[in-house]
Amino acid sequence: MKKIIIILFLFAIFANANAQHEHRDNWHDDWLHIKHPVIEISYGISKTNLDGFSSKFENVSSADIKLGFSNERYHNRKGLTKYIFAYFNFGNFSSDIDAREKTAGNLESSNWRFGFGRKEGYPIRFGEGSFSILPYTSGQMTWTRLGMNSLPDSSNLTDLNRLLLFDKSFRFGHAWEGGLSVNVSRNFALNAGYERSNTYQRYLFWKNTGSVLIEEVGVGLIDGFVRKILHREPVAGSIVNFVLKNAYYFGIYQLRSKEMNWPFGGEAALNFDTFKFGVTVTF
Repeated sequence: MKKIIIILFLFAIFANANAQHEHRDNWHDDWLHIKHPVIEISYGISKTNLDGFSSKFENVSSADIKLGFSNERYHNRKGLTKYIFAYFNFGNFSSDIDAREKTAGNLESSNWRFGFGRKEGYPIRFGEGSFSILPYTSGQMTWTRLGMNSLPDSSNLTDLNRLLLFDKSFRFGHAWEGGLSVNVSRNFALNAGYERSNTYQRYLFWKNTGSVLIEEVGVGLIDGFVRKILHREPVAGSIVNFVLKNAYYFGIYQLRSKEMNWPFGGEAALNFDTFKFGVTVTF
C-alpha cells in the first residue's frame, strides 16, 4: 500500500510538469478537437497463451470493428501533425473462423471482446498529395468473455480450474497494438499491425492502478524525449516514437503476461497475440 501511495504522489508531480510542458508547446486537449467519423475493420491471425498452462489452445482468428472519431492537429511550424483516433472496439476471437488446420486434442474457443481505446502517431507525408504512412501505437481497455468449446480433461485439474476462472464471464484487461497505416487517399487507409491483448483473472483496483501509472510515467518520458526530436527532424521523430513506444509496450505487456499487476505481483494473464490486417475509412 505504501508503494502505491508513493507512486501516485510521484505520478501527480510528473503529470503536472508534463502538462505544463505541453502547454508551452501549444498542445491542446485531444477530446476538444474531434472531427472525423471513422470506421476501421480488421482481420487477424491469433494465438492464445496462458503462462504455465500445459494444455494446448487451438488457433483462433479475430475479426474486429472500431467506431470512433479522428483528428490531426499541427504540432510545429514544419507542418508535422499528430494523428489521434479515439474509438469503441467490438470483436471476436474464434477457432470457428480460423482457416488453419485443426489439431486433435487442442482446446477450441469462441471469445467476444469490447473496449475503448486510442490510436495515435505522426504521419510521414510524401509530396503534396494525400499519400502518407502512419507508424502508429494503439492502446485500449478491454472486457473479454472467454467461451471454451472444449475444456481440459478432468484428470488435469490444475489446467481445468485455471481455465474455469475465465470461462463464460467477462474479464477486464488491456490491449496494445503497433503497426503501419498506409493512407492511399484522404479517406482510405490500409493497415498492418501486431496486437497483444492481456485478460486478467480478476481486477484488483489499487494494484492495477499502480501498474498502469508506472506504465504512463514511462510513456511520458518517451514523449518528452521524442518531442525534442520532432522539433528538429519530424520524420526521424515519427520513427523514433514508433520504435520506442512499441518496444516499451511490448516489454510491459510481456511482464504482465506472467504477473498481471506487475510489479505488484498477480496471476498470469490470458493472452492473445495477433497479426492484424485491415482498412480504415474516414468520413
